[in-house]
Amino acid sequence: MTRQSAEQLLAELNRMKEEEGAVRARSAAAVLGVPEAALLEARELDGSVRRLSVSGMEVVPLIERLPAVGDVLVLTRNEYCVHEKTGVFENMRFNTHMGSAFGKEIDLRMFFTKWVTGFHVVDESPKMTRHSLQFFDASGTAAFKIYAVKGTDLGAFVALAEEYTDPSPKPLVFSEPEAAKQDRPDAEIDVEDLRGRWSRLGNGHQFNRMLAELGIGRLQALRLAGQDFARPVPVTSVEYMLNSVAGSGLPIMCFVRSPGCVQVHSGPVKTIKRAAGWLNILDPRFNLHLRDDAIAACYLVCKTSTEKGLNITSLDSFDADGNVICQFFPVREEGAEEPEAWLDLVNGFVTGEAA
Repeated sequence: MTRQSAEQLLAELNRMKEEEGAVRARSAAAVLGVPEAALLEARELDGSVRRLSVSGMEVVPLIERLPAVGDVLVLTRNEYCVHEKTGVFENMRFNTHMGSAFGKEIDLRMFFTKWVTGFHVVDESPKMTRHSLQFFDASGTAAFKIYAVKGTDLGAFVALAEEYTDPSPKPLVFSEPEAAKQDRPDAEIDVEDLRGRWSRLGNGHQFNRMLAELGIGRLQALRLAGQDFARPVPVTSVEYMLNSVAGSGLPIMCFVRSPGCVQVHSGPVKTIKRAAGWLNILDPRFNLHLRDDAIAACYLVCKTSTEKGLNITSLDSFDADGNVICQFFPVREEGAEEPEAWLDLVNGFVTGEAA
């Protein structure tokens, strides 16, 4: 982006803030017709944003230092779902292309090769000043964000951001977002091979590899595999399920994926509310914001682990393009069967109780 175009974009952003008050960066970017990362690049001109000097696997040393800053809020989102979790980075592991955190509250799978650009962002409002580290993919779409909160050692957070600040950032060039892959015609799919491979999965983590080897889309596989593997349920099932588990206290797992991260909540959920078209979980250290009117298909998906002889049943929701919006699983002890309360709940969807 040239300095002139950045100045124009910053002026437009400031005008929107003056006219509308607080505006969300993703929404403002959509209105202005630019990637969200382009707004942050423009804000480098007024000093409220500083570019980070690391991207890709170079981010690992920064992430490894996050336990020292204490509580943070991590945010992962896609077009229709926002997952926010507060906690401490713990039990981190890294390999040649990704990292993970398996803490008591923060549970992440981070795909660093997608983290092309990073920023230290300072948002000022009459009520507070908020610091965050934000990472974006090649198209300028948010991959992962980390916010300082009340329990954060703010001095350590800011010092870490400053240590990794780029003193001479170069203009960003954005690529087009990856186009959704088109499924092959159903007639070309060997359904018996799909069912056979599905039945022989060692564990649920092998599911994506199976789809890639067969060249089958996820939603297409669910449609074709048969109801002993995947059963369509009403699109209202997510709301019904959340209200049910909030009332019963049954703990669940909630998975949301962005272009660069999978973020997980494990535990009970309590406060379910609707606001401005969003279905929300509003608990003290876990928030979920779901545009459930964008759910075009919902499936109960059963995977059997041949390694452990166990079934695991998830509730998966998809948008109109076949992208996963969010997934829900029961919480269970390692090596234990699924809770009967979860099976009783989700099996009720098939008989129309969630309709």
